[in-house]
Amino acid sequence: MFADIIFNNAVAYTMDENHPLATKMAVKNGKIVGFDKEADLLQGPETKLVDLQNKTVLPGFIESHTHPLDYATNLLQLDLRPKVTPNIDSILDAIREKANTIPKGEWILGMGWDDSKMTEKRPPTIEELSEAAPDHPVFLKRTCMHNAVANRMAFEASGLPEIPQDPEGGHFYIDAKTGKPNGLIQEHAMHEFSIPEFTVEQLEDAMLQAQEQFFKWGITTIHDMAVTKNDMIVHQKLQHHKAYQLKTRMWLWAIDSMGWMGSQEEVLKLGIKSQFGNDHLKIQGLKYMLDGTVGGRTAALYDPYENEDTKGILYMQQDHLNDLVSEAIQHDLRVSIHGIGERAIDMALEAITNATSPEENRKMRNRIEHCALATDEHLRKLAEYGIIAASSIGFIYSIGDSYLAYLGEERASKVFRHASLKEHGILAPGHSDLPVCDGNPLLGIYSAVVRKTISGQQLGTDEAISVDDAIKAYTIDAAYTGFDENIIGSLSHGKYADFIVLDQDPYKVDSESIKDIKVIQTVVEGETVFINDHAYPK
Repeated sequence: MFADIIFNNAVAYTMDENHPLATKMAVKNGKIVGFDKEADLLQGPETKLVDLQNKTVLPGFIESHTHPLDYATNLLQLDLRPKVTPNIDSILDAIREKANTIPKGEWILGMGWDDSKMTEKRPPTIEELSEAAPDHPVFLKRTCMHNAVANRMAFEASGLPEIPQDPEGGHFYIDAKTGKPNGLIQEHAMHEFSIPEFTVEQLEDAMLQAQEQFFKWGITTIHDMAVTKNDMIVHQKLQHHKAYQLKTRMWLWAIDSMGWMGSQEEVLKLGIKSQFGNDHLKIQGLKYMLDGTVGGRTAALYDPYENEDTKGILYMQQDHLNDLVSEAIQHDLRVSIHGIGERAIDMALEAITNATSPEENRKMRNRIEHCALATDEHLRKLAEYGIIAASSIGFIYSIGDSYLAYLGEERASKVFRHASLKEHGILAPGHSDLPVCDGNPLLGIYSAVVRKTISGQQLGTDEAISVDDAIKAYTIDAAYTGFDENIIGSLSHGKYADFIVLDQDPYKVDSESIKDIKVIQTVVEGETVFINDHAYPK
């Protein structure tokens, strides 16, 4: 047997303890079949040789918590990220420009504004949005997706009264002077609006575009953390596209909330269990939401936010969550529970530990998402039960400034406690929660090692971890969270040849430079799916 392709002159950090470094990798039928001297023996007359010119190689990154279809639909909406629209006037200009190109009455949708990074440090008001587009409903989501702003016509087109009542788990902000909505909407109140849905065909096309960016970031496997019926259809249809090569892990949206229809009852009736699927598309389990976000001041905290009297929002009662989680686990479906604030983590831990023994949970690998403000008692319980802390460590760089602003320096210094998690033996895969934050895993690795925000503010160093541990959080540790450690996550015999090539070595550069490292080539099952030709000298 000869190899189909051999990648030579690599500086490969394999994440495989049995063979931690390699200079050559032989690939056959999309899988790794040999390293170094063994690879030489597998070279045949038809074997293709690829010179990596002594560049750094890592396993393909695994984005263990993302919302890929939300990210894809952003390509179909106004791009309101601060680097595009840094102030309110630029947001209003984008709205006016869009309003001039579409019929009256058609919705104007946007995504990505972040008041903590905007010049005015506030979102646009209902009056400003109504002036910019008086004849179009406008609805713009914050980067966290837990807050939005809307104009007057959006309220009217959705049949909402002049002064709407707060739904359970949601809030309409009211202007103190007028006694009417100021346009800012939180959590479940966002789903009172009659926003038109994108078609399956639109989502399919957008996801094919989004895949290109995932590959540029070096991401070869994604976990979709909120899969609804339409999302499931899109993911299945994408499997028929030869050009679609992202491995996808699906967490099914469990119950009706946040405007999305849940599927727990139907999934249980069908007898679907975790790991149903194949290496490319696989069901992981059920996903639940308990609280909001720190940036949106809706994460459920023990103590109030800085300079406010609110402690955030909880979406459901403990007994209800316990019943749902127990039912899922009894039917061999893993659970993933969104818990950012301390009160939400309390609830998630009670639900999981109420449903399983420590031994059973270690086998199931149930997860708490984000786990931002874990206390010492939380760490003890996570470790005892082997619960995975799916850490959104990428938040520190991308939105850490809002954590400092809303939590204060002391609490912010203790978010995403990776050093403590490691000390307790708790697995903590890293992620960005894209499109909440920039999806580049190297920014997450930088966050874990340096713990600085995009503005250079420090979120404490006691919880910093090594470069090696940070890379593992996006490779082999992330693979384990999907029961994928035997097929991806490291460069090992028999595993898929999913890897990336970097322009600098993260183990050798100054830690401050990690955020500036670029992926110059991404390979999926031995096939190059992205390459920056200019990075390879001729």
